[in-house]
Amino acid sequence: MSAENSRIDRTTSTDTRRAGSWSSLSSKSCKKKSPYFSVITPSWNQGAFLGKCLGSVVAQDDADYEHLVFDNCSTDESAQVAVEFPGVRFQSEPDRGQSDAVNKGLRAARGEVICWLNSDDAYPAGVFEKLRKVFANPSVDVVFGDVLQVAYDGRQDQHATGRFESRLDLVRWWASAVKLHQPAVFFRRSVLAEVGLLREDLHYVMDYEFWWRLSEKYRFHYIPEVLAIQHRQPDSKTIQNWHKVYKERESVFSPFYGLIDGGDRAALIKE
Repeated sequence: MSAENSRIDRTTSTDTRRAGSWSSLSSKSCKKKSPYFSVITPSWNQGAFLGKCLGSVVAQDDADYEHLVFDNCSTDESAQVAVEFPGVRFQSEPDRGQSDAVNKGLRAARGEVICWLNSDDAYPAGVFEKLRKVFANPSVDVVFGDVLQVAYDGRQDQHATGRFESRLDLVRWWASAVKLHQPAVFFRRSVLAEVGLLREDLHYVMDYEFWWRLSEKYRFHYIPEVLAIQHRQPDSKTIQNWHKVYKERESVFSPFYGLIDGGDRAALIKE
């Protein structure tokens, strides 16, 4: 999908009062040269996966990055794993959930391009090189691509294609027309000044709510290649709590049902 048709509908954005604002963001390292990439990793007791996550960033063969890990006082081997990667900034302190941890990273980030990589995900080789090429175009602000989904139940790995043709498809969430795989979405740090941070009252669909606000202002540019590796591990909160995921999607997007075919969700599902 081209950048030109990735944002077809311009509608009113959701209420962002509970999302952080860019005005609160600051950097204490103003005298240092800013890196090109800021990789932000929220983590809690994911020591079994953290090494692969951190190692996949190091393996990009591109030293122009910072990797910020915000850990919620893990009691497993996470801190010991992080020590093996001296270039990583590992900060262990209490947080109010994943959205809060990611927002801490967004506030601290100094890079041109933001990469949100959960601790149980990873990057394949060459991703930074691909991102540099596409972000070299100053008109590109948001990039998304495909993911390789790795299962832990013996099933074969799956290539999951990215797809985003209309932002109203986010409202019609039950149709699953949107395939924005969170670790394969990248954006310029500058967009935060207009869009704000994640909503910290959300715990399952904070990414999709953020894409909703982001897509009102910026076009999404698709790269038809695998840009991230998702580990579908059984302890993932989304896998364990799908009913909560659906409930939260309903709460976020129901105020906008009136934008699609009259807004009767029960009738729409029968289509």
